This record gives sequence, structure tokens and C-alpha cells, in this order.
Amino acid sequence: MKNSRIVIDASFFLKLFLPEENSDKAEVLWRKWIEDSTEIVSPTLIVFETVSVLRNKVFRGILADDDAKEIIQQVKDFDLSLVYTEDIVDIVWEVGKELNAPVLYDCYYLAVSKFLSAPLWTADEKFYSSAKKKYPVINLL
Repeated sequence: MKNSRIVIDASFFLKLFLPEENSDKAEVLWRKWIEDSTEIVSPTLIVFETVSVLRNKVFRGILADDDAKEIIQQVKDFDLSLVYTEDIVDIVWEVGKELNAPVLYDCYYLAVSKFLSAPLWTADEKFYSSAKKKYPVINLL
């Protein structure tokens, strides 16, 4: 059975723009979701995290400023549904407590996944490992 929605986090999203390990796998999944008319969803946080990672890479000399600006334009043009409702904040808080998380950034992705009853995809092995027992909806790229 195909899901009508998929939630992705910033670690997955960045693989679509940066030549990293498993970037090819992320592109294959993305194309399949688009072909299947799957709605790709994320909390609005993904935009801020993505741009922040790009800025950090420019700051460290890993990425040229012009390349980062081009990626930012692509991010703005991507077919990604951004979600925020006040209900998410309450869910995030509970997810954070369940995972004993000191900060809640990653928990926002799980909260949207829980709110929409949709699987979550991440490329963050640490996040995946910490969440997979309590949230089997999480998938590692």
C-alpha cells in the first residue's frame, strides 16, 4: 500500500542538493514519490535548518557562497508542503519527553509524522537510532 504522504527531515532534504553519501538514494526515493503523486511534507523548520547548514558550510569553506545561494533558490522552488499548526507544539513536547531529548528540533519532524500519520525519512543515523524503538514510523535513508 502506498502512502499518500511522506515526512522528511533536513538531513534527508540536504542530500538532494549536496553531493554526500546516499545522495543518490535520496534522489531515487524523491523521484519515486513524485511519480507516485506522494505529498512530501515537513515542518516549516526544515527551511531554517537547511539554510543554516548551508551557511555553516560556506563559513567553513566547504561550499562557495554562490553555490549556497543557488541551492537556497532551489529550496524555495521545491515542491514541499510545509506544515505548522499550534497542535504540533504540544505533540513536539510529548515526543521530546518520550525520547528524553535535550532539544526539540528533530522532534518536530516526528511530531508532524505523528500528526499526519505518515512515515518519516531521515539521513541522521543518531536521530534514527534514538527514535526507532518508540517511533517505528521513522526510516533511515
